[in-house]
Amino acid sequence: MPRVTVRVPDQMKEEMDDEEDINWSEHIRKSIRERLGGSPSRKIQKLVGDYQSDLDRLWILHMFSYGMSKRYIYETAEEIFGDDKDDVVDEVEADLEERGMENMYDEIEDGLKVGDTIQNTVASYGISKIKDHVKESINDSPREVRDGVYILSLYVRDRLDRESTSINPEGIERTWRIYTGSEVDIDDIVSTGLIYKNHYNSNAYNHWYYKIPDYGLELIEEIISDSSEFGIYHSDPKRSTLRDLLNENKSREFLRWMNGSSKYVSTYNEEDDIEDQLEDEDISLTLEEFDEVRKKLIQDKVLLIGYSPHRSSTGNRSSRPARWSYKLTQSALDDMPEILLENGLPAQ
Repeated sequence: MPRVTVRVPDQMKEEMDDEEDINWSEHIRKSIRERLGGSPSRKIQKLVGDYQSDLDRLWILHMFSYGMSKRYIYETAEEIFGDDKDDVVDEVEADLEERGMENMYDEIEDGLKVGDTIQNTVASYGISKIKDHVKESINDSPREVRDGVYILSLYVRDRLDRESTSINPEGIERTWRIYTGSEVDIDDIVSTGLIYKNHYNSNAYNHWYYKIPDYGLELIEEIISDSSEFGIYHSDPKRSTLRDLLNENKSREFLRWMNGSSKYVSTYNEEDDIEDQLEDEDISLTLEEFDEVRKKLIQDKVLLIGYSPHRSSTGNRSSRPARWSYKLTQSALDDMPEILLENGLPAQ
């Protein structure tokens, strides 16, 4: 490569020498690249334009925009494309570094971050290709996977107005398993491209935390509106279904245990804790009957099981064990209070 000589005053050179951790040659090259490349948004537009005809690169760039660990971009890309895409991930990362945009949380123009600008640009110029691929993939998936996509939609109905959202997969997998009666794996939903695989790690928490990107929430909204377009044939529980459930004494007792709408149970010794609660709260259910009602409520799309991860003791916060959360689905919750009151149960 050709050499360019830069002269600086003695004082500046001394100050540069004091900054031992800075590679000044790379710093100067980066400044020149930024000057020649135009504004950050224009550089991102050009990069997205260069990738428009290459779905692999465009999609992987979109994954980078969420600040995901490179390890999980590798894994997500392999799930979606069915092949090792490590070399493509490395090339996209190199393209971002060459443009000085490897940190997705750096602010650029108008207060937007690098990642936000990439997402907005992909949304304008290339997201339809990604969405079409995901929709086709869901339609081509086995019945159990389409069931899982539908179960996922029940979890995020109150978050569709967000730019993106994250989910703890443990509760979804458990609800999905009970719903289908078979073994399931949330990475099968990752393989459709609807969600990204990710992990959260801090002093307080260490757990899986999958990402639903912007286009994923848009597709889930479409699924809620007309799931048959995705090869999914389910419907929300009708008011008559809810009334029928409450005419059954066991379902009434289960909801009484939930105090009407929700209940938290430690994941440690869950069955023993539930059995103790049933006895202490004078709930007329055996543990076997409890399991039967839980299964029926889930299969009737009335009940979801969520998951709250273990929190380690840190700072002023005490530790907290991992918990299962039993909650009514949003569609059931919309109608349940009135029906509960009709039947003399607390609408909490």
